[in-house]
Formats: sequence, C-alpha cells, structure tokens
Amino acid sequence: MDEKNLQDKFYNTTYGRKILKCIQCGTCSASCPLTGLMEHGPREIFALIRDGDMELALRSETPWYCVSCYQCIARCPQEIPVIDLMYCLKRMSREYDLVPSSHKIPDLYRAFSQAVDHHGRISEAMVMANYGMLHPLDALKNISVALKLLKRKRLKILPQQIIGRRWVAQLSGSENVRKDIK
Repeated sequence: MDEKNLQDKFYNTTYGRKILKCIQCGTCSASCPLTGLMEHGPREIFALIRDGDMELALRSETPWYCVSCYQCIARCPQEIPVIDLMYCLKRMSREYDLVPSSHKIPDLYRAFSQAVDHHGRISEAMVMANYGMLHPLDALKNISVALKLLKRKRLKILPQQIIGRRWVAQLSGSENVRKDIK
C-alpha cells in the first residue's frame, strides 16, 4: 500500500484527523517518561504522519514504548488524544506487517491481544505462554516469579472464560462496535 493510502487510512480512524490540530510544541514528547528510549518522540511521529512518511511512522518503535501514562494528553494544549493515536499506529503496523522486528513489545502486545480475543479477559499464564514461545529466555527468567504467584494462589494456569467473549473480541477488531451498542 502506498504512503498516501496509509495516511488516508490513518486520518479516517476515529482520532486520526486530530493530529492536524498539532502545533508541534513538543509538550507531548517533553511529558513522556520514555521519550529517551524512543527513536522518534510523539511530536516527531505526528510530523512524519502529516508529511506523508507513514511507513517510517508505522515501522517506528515509538508507539510500542507508550505505557499509556496520559502525561501527554493531560498537558497537550490542543487536547490531542496521543495514546489513542499510538494504539492506532500499533494496530496499523500489525495490519500492514510493518511491526519493528528489533523490539519485543509487539510480541507481548500480540500475546496479550490473543488472550483477550480468545478468552474475553487477560490470562497471565496464556500471555506468558504465547510470548514465551517467541522469547524462551525471557520466559525462563520469569519462572521463579510464576512459581511464587502459584504458591500464593495469585496465578491461574487455566484461563477463565467470560460470557461475552465474542463481543470483547469484536472491540479489538473494529473501532465502530461501541457506536452500535446501546
């Protein structure tokens, strides 16, 4: 898909056009506790998108570092929903197979999403099992923590299902589902 089509797709998401209000003040990047780890701060990502460099924006590790702390949104003078835009970039990078290969967080995000889509809620054991398949050394490092949690009955091995799990799965697949629910 070409850059212009990617940009149009981004702008046509629920919050995509909000970045057109960005005045490039840098408050979001200055507020973010992880900007130092990012290759592009939120302000730079928005500039890339507005300039049509969608592939670079989608391949960036920046959205994957977002921890949803809301510092950026609380301080933005234009009230731009930065976190929602970061989630949109994550979804698009997965959809178009542009996820950065050098970063482990997309794999954890995928494992988390699979658990929620399948069971309707988070299952720590399933998330770590799915993530551990891709990163076995990370899984081995966490075994002692898992055993302590099991001993204290704070970790369930088998996931619990919820009644409306298909509805929950739809939420992650479509931005318009909530509008249809009364």
